[in-house]
Amino acid sequence: MRFIVKILFSIVLIIAGTNFVFGQIPTVQFDLETILRKAAQQTVAYEEEFRNLIAKETKTFEKYDKNDEIKKQNIIESNFTVIQSEKDNKLASEYRNILSVDGKAVPNAEKRSAEFFAQLKKSNSVEKELEKIQAEGSRYDKSLEISGLTLSPAVVLSDNLRPFFNFQLLGSENIQGNEVYLIGYQQLKKSPFILINEKNNNSKDLSLNYNLDLPSSVKKSDVFLRGKLWIDTKTFQLWREERELAARTENPFVLMKSDFEYQPSDYGILVPKQVSLTQYNAKNSKKNQSNAVKDTKVTFDYSRFTKSSSEVKILDDK
Repeated sequence: MRFIVKILFSIVLIIAGTNFVFGQIPTVQFDLETILRKAAQQTVAYEEEFRNLIAKETKTFEKYDKNDEIKKQNIIESNFTVIQSEKDNKLASEYRNILSVDGKAVPNAEKRSAEFFAQLKKSNSVEKELEKIQAEGSRYDKSLEISGLTLSPAVVLSDNLRPFFNFQLLGSENIQGNEVYLIGYQQLKKSPFILINEKNNNSKDLSLNYNLDLPSSVKKSDVFLRGKLWIDTKTFQLWREERELAARTENPFVLMKSDFEYQPSDYGILVPKQVSLTQYNAKNSKKNQSNAVKDTKVTFDYSRFTKSSSEVKILDDK
Protein backbone atom coordinates (compact mmCIF):
# COMPACT_ATOMS: atom_id res chain seq x y z
CA MET A 1 0.00 0.00 0.00
CA ARG A 2 1.25 3.47 -0.88
CA PHE A 3 -0.18 6.11 1.41
CA ILE A 4 -0.13 9.69 0.16
CA VAL A 5 -0.44 12.87 2.17
CA LYS A 6 -0.28 16.24 0.46
CA ILE A 7 -0.67 19.79 1.66
CA LEU A 8 -1.22 22.26 -1.14
CA PHE A 9 -0.31 25.79 -0.18
CA SER A 10 -1.10 29.00 -2.01
CA ILE A 11 2.17 30.73 -1.31
CA VAL A 12 4.04 27.61 -2.23
CA LEU A 13 -1.95 16.65 4.38
CA ILE A 14 -11.66 13.21 15.39
CA ILE A 15 -13.55 11.53 16.60
CA ALA A 16 -16.77 11.87 18.65
CA GLY A 17 -16.02 13.96 21.72
CA THR A 18 -12.76 15.80 22.31
CA ASN A 19 -10.79 14.86 25.40
CA PHE A 20 -8.51 17.79 26.26
CA VAL A 21 -6.21 18.26 29.24
CA PHE A 22 -6.88 21.68 30.71
CA GLY A 23 -4.05 23.97 31.81
CA GLN A 24 -3.85 27.13 33.88
CA ILE A 25 -5.36 30.37 32.61
CA PRO A 26 -2.65 32.73 31.23
CA THR A 27 -1.67 35.79 33.28
CA VAL A 28 -2.52 38.14 30.39
CA GLN A 29 -5.85 37.05 29.02
CA PHE A 30 -6.93 37.75 25.43
CA ASP A 31 -10.24 36.59 24.10
CA LEU A 32 -10.16 33.56 21.82
CA GLU A 33 -10.95 35.52 18.67
CA THR A 34 -8.02 37.88 19.26
CA ILE A 35 -5.63 34.98 19.87
CA LEU A 36 -6.69 33.22 16.68
CA ARG A 37 -6.49 36.40 14.62
CA LYS A 38 -3.02 37.32 15.89
CA ALA A 39 -1.78 33.75 15.43
CA ALA A 40 -3.09 33.72 11.86
CA GLN A 41 -1.18 36.94 11.18
CA GLN A 42 2.01 35.28 12.41
CA THR A 43 1.54 32.39 9.99
CA VAL A 44 1.71 34.90 7.14
CA ALA A 45 5.03 36.23 8.47
CA TYR A 46 6.29 32.65 8.72
CA GLU A 47 5.28 31.85 5.15
CA GLU A 48 7.14 34.85 3.77
CA GLU A 49 10.33 34.35 5.77
CA PHE A 50 10.55 30.56 5.73
CA ARG A 51 10.93 30.29 1.97
CA ASN A 52 14.34 31.93 2.26
CA LEU A 53 15.77 29.42 4.73
CA ILE A 54 17.67 26.15 4.37
CA ALA A 55 18.48 23.29 6.75
CA LYS A 56 19.69 19.73 6.84
CA GLU A 57 16.74 17.36 7.07
CA THR A 58 16.89 13.81 8.41
CA LYS A 59 13.83 11.79 7.41
CA THR A 60 13.33 8.50 9.25
CA PHE A 61 10.84 5.86 8.10
CA GLU A 62 9.81 3.23 10.66
CA LYS A 63 7.64 0.26 9.73
CA TYR A 64 5.87 -1.56 12.59
CA ASP A 65 4.81 -5.17 13.05
CA LYS A 66 1.63 -6.42 14.69
CA ASN A 67 3.28 -6.22 18.12
CA ASP A 68 4.00 -2.50 17.67
CA GLU A 69 7.73 -3.19 17.27
CA ILE A 70 9.87 -1.57 14.60
CA LYS A 71 10.62 -4.17 11.93
CA LYS A 72 12.25 -1.91 9.36
CA GLN A 73 13.89 1.51 9.35
CA ASN A 74 15.17 3.76 6.58
CA ILE A 75 16.95 7.10 6.97
CA ILE A 76 17.21 9.73 4.24
CA GLU A 77 19.32 12.88 4.64
CA SER A 78 18.75 15.92 2.45
CA ASN A 79 19.40 19.59 2.08
CA PHE A 80 15.98 21.13 2.56
CA THR A 81 14.56 24.45 1.43
CA VAL A 82 11.34 25.97 0.13
CA ILE A 83 11.50 27.19 -3.46
CA GLN A 84 9.25 29.57 -5.33
CA SER A 85 7.50 28.38 -8.45
CA GLU A 86 8.96 29.51 -11.76
CA LYS A 87 5.43 29.52 -13.18
CA ASP A 88 3.58 31.31 -10.38
CA ASN A 89 5.38 33.43 -7.79
CA LYS A 90 2.48 32.94 -5.37
CA LEU A 91 3.25 29.24 -5.18
CA ALA A 92 6.08 27.51 -3.36
CA SER A 93 7.07 23.93 -2.64
CA GLU A 94 9.43 21.96 -0.42
CA TYR A 95 12.59 20.92 -2.24
CA ARG A 96 14.88 18.16 -1.01
CA ASN A 97 18.33 17.57 -2.48
CA ILE A 98 18.90 14.02 -1.24
CA LEU A 99 22.43 13.46 0.06
CA SER A 100 22.37 9.96 1.56
CA VAL A 101 20.13 6.94 2.05
CA ASP A 102 20.72 4.63 5.02
CA GLY A 103 24.19 6.08 5.49
CA LYS A 104 25.26 5.68 1.86
CA ALA A 105 25.99 8.85 -0.08
CA VAL A 106 23.92 9.53 -3.18
CA PRO A 107 26.39 9.81 -6.10
CA ASN A 108 26.72 13.22 -7.75
CA ALA A 109 24.01 14.80 -5.60
CA GLU A 110 25.00 18.37 -6.45
CA LYS A 111 25.27 17.64 -10.17
CA ARG A 112 21.86 15.99 -10.13
CA SER A 113 20.39 19.01 -8.35
CA ALA A 114 21.72 21.41 -11.00
CA GLU A 115 20.42 19.20 -13.81
CA PHE A 116 17.05 18.88 -12.09
CA PHE A 117 16.51 22.64 -11.97
CA ALA A 118 17.51 22.95 -15.60
CA GLN A 119 14.85 20.40 -16.51
CA LEU A 120 12.32 21.94 -14.14
CA LYS A 121 12.31 25.17 -16.14
CA LYS A 122 10.98 23.19 -19.10
CA SER A 123 7.77 22.26 -17.26
CA ASN A 124 4.77 23.41 -19.25
CA SER A 125 2.46 23.98 -16.27
CA VAL A 126 2.49 24.73 -12.56
CA GLU A 127 1.01 21.31 -11.84
CA LYS A 128 3.80 19.52 -13.73
CA GLU A 129 6.39 21.67 -12.02
CA LEU A 130 5.11 20.83 -8.53
CA GLU A 131 4.78 17.14 -9.42
CA LYS A 132 8.42 17.03 -10.51
CA ILE A 133 9.62 18.73 -7.33
CA GLN A 134 7.63 16.30 -5.17
CA ALA A 135 8.80 13.25 -7.14
CA GLU A 136 12.45 14.32 -6.92
CA GLY A 137 12.40 14.74 -3.16
CA SER A 138 10.44 11.56 -2.44
CA ARG A 139 12.09 9.14 -4.88
CA TYR A 140 13.46 6.99 -2.03
CA ASP A 141 10.21 7.04 -0.04
CA LYS A 142 8.79 3.53 -0.14
CA SER A 143 5.48 3.57 1.71
CA LEU A 144 4.44 7.16 2.41
CA GLU A 145 4.51 10.12 0.08
CA ILE A 146 4.38 13.31 2.11
CA SER A 147 4.74 16.94 1.13
CA GLY A 148 3.96 20.39 2.45
CA LEU A 149 4.04 19.79 6.19
CA THR A 150 6.43 22.69 6.84
CA LEU A 151 4.91 25.27 4.51
CA SER A 152 2.47 26.85 6.93
CA PRO A 153 2.04 26.39 10.69
CA ALA A 154 -1.47 25.94 12.10
CA VAL A 155 -3.14 25.49 8.73
CA VAL A 156 -6.56 25.38 10.39
CA LEU A 157 -6.22 29.13 11.07
CA SER A 158 -6.19 30.01 7.37
CA ASP A 159 -9.15 32.08 6.21
CA ASN A 160 -10.59 29.33 4.02
CA LEU A 161 -10.25 26.49 6.56
CA ARG A 162 -11.09 28.18 9.84
CA PRO A 163 -14.90 28.39 9.30
CA PHE A 164 -15.05 24.59 9.27
CA PHE A 165 -13.64 24.24 12.80
CA ASN A 166 -14.65 24.89 16.37
CA PHE A 167 -11.92 26.37 18.59
CA GLN A 168 -11.67 26.36 22.37
CA LEU A 169 -9.25 28.12 24.73
CA LEU A 170 -8.26 25.39 27.17
CA GLY A 171 -5.73 27.23 29.32
CA SER A 172 -1.98 27.69 29.20
CA GLU A 173 1.26 25.74 29.50
CA ASN A 174 4.97 26.49 29.46
CA ILE A 175 7.35 25.49 26.66
CA GLN A 176 11.06 26.17 27.12
CA GLY A 177 10.30 28.99 29.55
CA ASN A 178 7.67 30.54 27.27
CA GLU A 179 4.04 30.81 28.34
CA VAL A 180 1.71 29.52 25.65
CA TYR A 181 -2.03 29.41 25.07
CA LEU A 182 -3.42 25.91 24.67
CA ILE A 183 -6.10 25.91 21.97
CA GLY A 184 -8.21 22.91 21.03
CA TYR A 185 -9.88 22.56 17.64
CA GLN A 186 -12.23 20.11 15.96
CA GLN A 187 -13.72 19.96 12.48
CA LEU A 188 -17.47 20.59 12.45
CA LYS A 189 -18.45 19.89 8.86
CA LYS A 190 -17.16 18.71 5.51
CA SER A 191 -14.80 21.15 3.81
CA PRO A 192 -13.94 21.44 0.10
CA PHE A 193 -10.40 22.20 1.26
CA ILE A 194 -9.97 18.94 3.21
CA LEU A 195 -9.95 16.15 0.66
CA ILE A 196 -10.20 12.46 1.49
CA ASN A 197 -9.39 10.24 -1.49
CA GLU A 198 -10.46 12.95 -3.92
CA LYS A 199 -8.81 14.73 -6.81
CA ASN A 200 -7.14 18.05 -6.12
CA ASN A 201 -9.68 20.87 -6.34
CA ASN A 202 -7.10 23.06 -8.14
CA SER A 203 -7.81 25.85 -5.69
CA LYS A 204 -4.97 28.22 -4.89
CA ASP A 205 -6.22 28.34 -1.31
CA LEU A 206 -4.46 26.24 1.27
CA SER A 207 -5.88 22.72 1.28
CA LEU A 208 -5.22 19.34 2.84
CA ASN A 209 -5.25 16.26 0.60
CA TYR A 210 -5.22 12.76 2.09
CA ASN A 211 -5.18 9.55 0.04
CA LEU A 212 -5.58 6.48 2.20
CA ASP A 213 -7.21 3.08 2.43
CA LEU A 214 -10.43 3.09 4.42
CA PRO A 215 -12.19 -0.04 5.66
CA SER A 216 -15.64 -0.63 4.21
CA SER A 217 -17.31 0.30 7.48
CA VAL A 218 -15.91 3.85 7.33
CA LYS A 219 -17.27 6.44 4.94
CA LYS A 220 -15.25 9.42 3.76
CA SER A 221 -17.82 11.64 5.43
CA ASP A 222 -16.96 10.02 8.78
CA VAL A 223 -13.33 11.19 8.58
CA PHE A 224 -12.37 14.54 10.04
CA LEU A 225 -9.67 16.51 11.88
CA ARG A 226 -9.10 17.54 15.46
CA GLY A 227 -6.07 18.80 17.33
CA LYS A 228 -4.34 21.23 19.66
CA LEU A 229 -2.24 24.36 19.17
CA TRP A 230 0.36 25.79 21.56
CA ILE A 231 0.55 29.53 20.78
CA ASP A 232 3.07 31.92 22.39
CA THR A 233 1.24 34.43 24.62
CA LYS A 234 3.62 37.25 23.61
CA THR A 235 4.49 36.66 19.96
CA PHE A 236 1.45 34.53 18.98
CA GLN A 237 3.77 32.21 17.05
CA LEU A 238 3.23 28.46 17.10
CA TRP A 239 5.46 26.33 19.32
CA ARG A 240 3.68 23.02 18.83
CA GLU A 241 0.72 21.37 17.16
CA GLU A 242 -0.95 17.97 17.43
CA ARG A 243 -3.25 17.04 14.55
CA GLU A 244 -5.32 13.89 14.15
CA LEU A 245 -7.23 12.56 11.18
CA ALA A 246 -9.75 10.17 12.65
CA ALA A 247 -12.98 8.31 12.02
CA ARG A 248 -16.22 8.97 13.81
CA THR A 249 -17.59 5.47 14.31
CA GLU A 250 -19.18 3.42 17.08
CA ASN A 251 -15.66 2.69 18.26
CA PRO A 252 -13.72 5.82 17.21
CA PHE A 253 -10.11 5.45 16.12
CA VAL A 254 -7.29 7.56 14.71
CA LEU A 255 -6.22 7.03 11.10
CA MET A 256 -3.24 9.34 11.18
CA LYS A 257 -1.52 11.60 13.68
CA SER A 258 0.82 14.51 12.93
CA ASP A 259 3.00 16.26 15.50
CA PHE A 260 4.77 19.56 14.85
CA GLU A 261 7.48 21.00 17.10
CA TYR A 262 9.13 24.37 16.42
CA GLN A 263 12.40 25.98 17.49
CA PRO A 264 13.78 29.56 17.67
CA SER A 265 15.69 30.98 14.72
CA ASP A 266 17.75 34.06 13.93
CA TYR A 267 15.08 35.38 11.57
CA GLY A 268 12.20 36.44 13.80
CA ILE A 269 10.14 33.27 13.36
CA LEU A 270 9.89 29.91 15.04
CA VAL A 271 10.93 27.23 12.53
CA PRO A 272 10.43 23.45 12.36
CA LYS A 273 12.49 21.35 14.74
CA GLN A 274 10.71 18.03 14.31
CA VAL A 275 7.64 16.93 12.39
CA SER A 276 6.30 13.40 12.66
CA LEU A 277 3.47 11.61 10.92
CA THR A 278 2.10 8.28 12.10
CA GLN A 279 -0.14 6.19 9.86
CA TYR A 280 -2.47 3.64 11.39
CA ASN A 281 -3.68 0.64 9.42
CA ALA A 282 -7.46 0.43 9.68
CA LYS A 283 -9.21 -2.86 9.05
CA ASN A 284 -12.66 -4.36 9.52
CA SER A 285 -13.11 -6.77 12.39
CA LYS A 286 -15.29 -9.88 12.31
CA LYS A 287 -18.26 -7.84 13.53
CA ASN A 288 -17.80 -5.35 10.69
CA GLN A 289 -16.39 -2.83 13.12
CA SER A 290 -13.09 -1.11 12.51
CA ASN A 291 -9.94 -0.65 14.48
CA ALA A 292 -6.49 0.65 13.70
CA VAL A 293 -2.93 -0.32 14.60
CA LYS A 294 0.26 1.61 14.05
CA ASP A 295 1.68 0.86 10.63
CA THR A 296 4.30 3.45 9.65
CA LYS A 297 5.87 6.50 11.26
CA VAL A 298 7.87 9.15 9.42
CA THR A 299 9.91 11.67 11.41
CA PHE A 300 11.51 14.78 9.94
CA ASP A 301 14.32 16.28 12.06
CA TYR A 302 15.82 19.64 11.15
CA SER A 303 19.14 21.28 11.93
CA ARG A 304 19.38 25.00 12.61
CA PHE A 305 18.07 27.02 9.70
CA THR A 306 20.24 29.52 7.83
CA LYS A 307 19.72 31.85 4.91
CA SER A 308 19.93 30.00 1.60
CA SER A 309 22.36 30.95 -1.13
CA SER A 310 22.73 30.03 -4.78
CA GLU A 311 24.81 27.03 -3.77
CA VAL A 312 23.25 24.34 -1.57
CA LYS A 313 25.69 23.11 1.04
CA ILE A 314 25.60 20.47 3.77
CA LEU A 315 24.83 22.09 7.11
CA ASP A 316 26.15 21.13 10.53
CA ASP A 317 24.15 21.24 13.76
CA LYS A 318 26.43 23.88 15.27
